[in-house]
Amino acid sequence: MIYFDDFETWGCSFDSLICNLIGREAIDHLALSSPEFIEDAGDFVASHTDISSISAEIHGWLINNEFCIFHGTRLLSEEILSVQKSGLLPLVALRREDRLRQILQSHPDWNSAEPNLLKTLEDLGPKGRAGRREQQVHFSLSRSGLVNGFRHYLDYGSEFDQHVVQQIFEDKSGFELLHAKTIPILVHVGISGAELIESAHPYSSYSEVVGMGEIPGLARTFLNSWAYKIANPSLNIESLRTDCCMMQRAATPPERILSIEHLDEKTEY
Repeated sequence: MIYFDDFETWGCSFDSLICNLIGREAIDHLALSSPEFIEDAGDFVASHTDISSISAEIHGWLINNEFCIFHGTRLLSEEILSVQKSGLLPLVALRREDRLRQILQSHPDWNSAEPNLLKTLEDLGPKGRAGRREQQVHFSLSRSGLVNGFRHYLDYGSEFDQHVVQQIFEDKSGFELLHAKTIPILVHVGISGAELIESAHPYSSYSEVVGMGEIPGLARTFLNSWAYKIANPSLNIESLRTDCCMMQRAATPPERILSIEHLDEKTEY
């Protein structure tokens, strides 16, 4: 199984793919090229072939592998048990009323804010006024990107809940309760390459992006990171804190959950 942050789980097979595509001599030149930015390293490889070829080769490589992806959030204790039993469920905004009441009822302004809760859930959920996240579950390819980069999910939980709390307490004072009443967890999920491709391109498909004359984002993530690592052998992939997110509209069954990692509250996980 491939863990993006662990280069040893995918570096060799990806190296073989690129070597077959552009040759060892070009890779040797890449190793000596000292690219300033990670995108420059990927562009070096892309300049030795064409977008369709490299996208197709990486697509085949993705299809032939299994991957671990990560869902980060904060949950009540009973919700962690629910994930263990039932898996990860897509957002249904109106079903979050009870958990938000439980978390927010100790807020000093709760009595005045409470009448606005249900309407806010409707506005930000079914009416799509907060990222249109209804019936979605979100994941990260990179553990480090999630916990050390865009870590607000682990500080305050669901982004949807954050929007709700910001709406009913305009001074953001409810965020403290989102943090204090819940536990930060990271759900490790196993996924096929085909599902990974679909999840990473939920709006324009992988093939549609290629048709636009671009290397798809998921392929770019692996290509850029591999090429930058080749040019900088001492690089730790975790340090990239890669922001490669994906979205699914179906539940993640419990048998797909590899582990539930409980995190502490320190600055770096």
